Amino acid sequence: MPKTTPTPSPTPTPTPPSSEEIAVPYPRITGLVRQLTHDVRNGLNNIDLQSAYLQEMVTEPQPAAELKRLRGMVADTAKMLREFSGRFWLPEPHFVTYTARIFIEDFRQRIGKLVPEGAPAVRWTVNLREEALAVDLEMLSRGLAEYFRNAFEFREGDRPVEARVGACDQRLALDLIESKASVASAPETWGREPLLSTRRGGFGMGLFFARQVLRVHGGEVAARFDPEAKQLITRLSIPLDGA
Repeated sequence: MPKTTPTPSPTPTPTPPSSEEIAVPYPRITGLVRQLTHDVRNGLNNIDLQSAYLQEMVTEPQPAAELKRLRGMVADTAKMLREFSGRFWLPEPHFVTYTARIFIEDFRQRIGKLVPEGAPAVRWTVNLREEALAVDLEMLSRGLAEYFRNAFEFREGDRPVEARVGACDQRLALDLIESKASVASAPETWGREPLLSTRRGGFGMGLFFARQVLRVHGGEVAARFDPEAKQLITRLSIPLDGA
């Protein structure tokens, strides 16, 4: 009988990935990010230790300078990972009562350190007396700083950013006013969802983190764009103590 050549089986067609959205609980994402950044930072620490060891062995100026530069790059990357990871998780706040005016003075000094590249561009107007508020100073300062950092990042030209602070309806109100020709989307939605950014290279966590900080302080965010005045106005408010 003549031999018959078996017909080859057809190559299976790869199944395209499903376009169905998968909802992942936010705490699970938080755990992943914190574990991953922790492991990467441990690796960077090992690289830094090895670089420090080599730096002690090298005596020639040029290689020693390059090793120092390498250690600086490692330190900057580790800092970025630490800050990124910190935006996914809020510790339990420890509230301390401050005079609102003193809090704002302290925050203005912190802005100079947290966002040194933009702090000189802020024009402050503070109208406070002896009102008091209970806050976690470190946490709230980090959260408010995200709004200033965002304002500096998207500042148009050399236009100043105005910060007007006062008491209104038993709340500390900080109005951040930016001169803008237009805005790309509705500002009242900015920061409501995590991991959503219109900035190239952005992670979409800064304003989301800031909103969470304000929330645990009983605070609120209200943002609007005035096309006639060409201004973006963001009001950050926190209850005064006893309100």
